[in-house]
Amino acid sequence: MNILLKNVHWYAEDIEGRGDIRIERGRIRAIGYGLRPGRGEQVLNLAGYIVFPGLINAHDHLGLDLFPRRGNPPYTNFYQWARDIYNPDDAVQREIMSVDLRDRHLWGGYKNLVGGVTTVVHHDPYARAVFTRRFPVDVLRRYSWVHSLGYGEHIMPKAYWSRFRGRPFVLHAAEGTDRSSQQEIDRLHTMGLLASNTVLVHAVALEPRHVDLLATAGCSTVWCPASNHFLYGATSPVAALRYAGVPVALGTDSTLSGSPTLLHEIRMAHASEMAMADELFRMVTADAARIFRLTDGQGSLREGGRADISVFPDTSVSPAEALIDGGPSLVLVRGHIRLAQSDISAQLELESSDFRMRGQSTWLCGDVTELMRRIRTRVRTETLEQNPLWRMPIFAGHADHTDHPDHTDHPDHTDHADHTDHADHMHQADHAGQASTHKPHAPAIS
Repeated sequence: MNILLKNVHWYAEDIEGRGDIRIERGRIRAIGYGLRPGRGEQVLNLAGYIVFPGLINAHDHLGLDLFPRRGNPPYTNFYQWARDIYNPDDAVQREIMSVDLRDRHLWGGYKNLVGGVTTVVHHDPYARAVFTRRFPVDVLRRYSWVHSLGYGEHIMPKAYWSRFRGRPFVLHAAEGTDRSSQQEIDRLHTMGLLASNTVLVHAVALEPRHVDLLATAGCSTVWCPASNHFLYGATSPVAALRYAGVPVALGTDSTLSGSPTLLHEIRMAHASEMAMADELFRMVTADAARIFRLTDGQGSLREGGRADISVFPDTSVSPAEALIDGGPSLVLVRGHIRLAQSDISAQLELESSDFRMRGQSTWLCGDVTELMRRIRTRVRTETLEQNPLWRMPIFAGHADHTDHPDHTDHPDHTDHADHTDHADHMHQADHAGQASTHKPHAPAIS
């Protein structure tokens, strides 16, 4: 579909403008004034809205976004939390892990979509058969990762391969508040793994000398304040990092410890007064694109770039504050409509939807109702209602339309043939399909 966005107020990379935006074949072909509709072009009047680059969620585990928050914090490090919550006999864990991994990934995709995200960094194995052009959002593919120093395999080859290929190398590090968490930065430095392509997720336990190390090496970090505060009662020293020149992006983490959507994370970060609205805007657009070496227009609005776009109501004092105060009214991924609220979907003549967000009927791509029905056949209502995303108004109205079948009283029953058992799903999630045989209790859950 070719689309002409008329009467646009747009904002990207600290530049604000007004005019029209033409989208052809998934790309922004023109930004200007008085652009005339072409033959067969769909025209959208966006007066009263502001157009942003599609948001980038720098850290998530899509297969774990059906979980509620778990554990009894505070903890002193990630490994302590992981040991505490990993229990293959736990009813909640067994039920959720019995849901087909493809459906759990899809649910995580919708989590990102309703938060205005167009690109997500999935810190788990890339599911090629699932993360297609039909997936709700784009999933970053060109990077290398391990879970962490404690739960990582083949760290050195992966790190050097990604450096050779010019791709980001991503791992959890310094996730905690104790001495062992701090020492992870020193270990990475000794191993020669702090480099310009290294992206450290969380980076909570940093002393000033660690900040200097990261700045000197040219590393980047991903800030997950909601997850950090829930688990450890502390978070990354983002002001010191940014002052030292260390790029910082923002991520939700999974719902096991983090926020329901990226917008919740942005609001939490803003409320912490550790970053201003315009800084947070850059963390989820241009800065995230640079950190993850996205060069096809992601995180920006430019002619020739990909048409990844999020449109919000233009009701705030400043453009960046509109991101904090509102929610998406229209989301385009590669120029394809993924979400549209009724004021805009009526112009597009999309079919009506029973999903509602901020009081408006909201059209979502794909069959979310059928996805929720499949999930409900595996997981009890009382379990699902603990998940913050499931409780969000847009989904809550669809959460009780299907009776819970008898077989979910026995969560060990499963029908997906591409996995062996439920405990292994959680264990393997962060191990690129090659879980360690000598660490049987290393779930990928942060």
